[in-house]
Amino acid sequence: MFDRIAQWQPDRGAAAAARAVTALALASLAVIHVVDLPGTLGPTPLVGIGYLGIIAGSILIAGVLIARSHWLAWTAAGAVTILAMGGYILTRALRGGFLGDHGDVGNWHCPLGLAALSVESVIILLVLLAGLGAWHARIHAASLAARQPSARPAPQYTQSA
Repeated sequence: MFDRIAQWQPDRGAAAAARAVTALALASLAVIHVVDLPGTLGPTPLVGIGYLGIIAGSILIAGVLIARSHWLAWTAAGAVTILAMGGYILTRALRGGFLGDHGDVGNWHCPLGLAALSVESVIILLVLLAGLGAWHARIHAASLAARQPSARPAPQYTQSA
C-alpha cells in the first residue's frame, strides 16, 4: 500500500480543471457585480468603487490562473473573494451602514448578493483544495528527496587522539 503512495504523481488534468473552474467562478463574480454596479455608483460611490475593484481584480486573477498556476494567483483569488464576502456582510450587518450604504442594512435576501455569496463559496473551496494539493505535493517531494541517495558523499570526520 505504501509503495503506491510513494509513487503518487500530481494529476495535471485535475490541476488544469481546478484553474479553469476557478477562473470561470471569478468571471461569474465579476458579471454579478457588473449587473449590480449601476445602482451603486450614484447613491453609494464608495461601494461602487469597491465593485469596480472586485470586477477588475476578478478578471485579472482569472486571466492569470488561465495562463498558469502560481501560489500568488491562488492567494489573490482567495483575497478578492474574502474581501467581497466581507463587504456583503458589513453592508448588511452594521446598523449605521458601511461605506455610506444605508439601504442594504438587514437586506440578507438580495438575489444578486446570494448569488455572489454562492460563487464566492465555490472560489474559497477551490482555493483551499488547491492549497491542500500543493501541500500534499510538497510533502511527497520532500519524502522522495529524503529517500534518494545524495550525489555528494557526506564529509568524513576523524577524531585525532
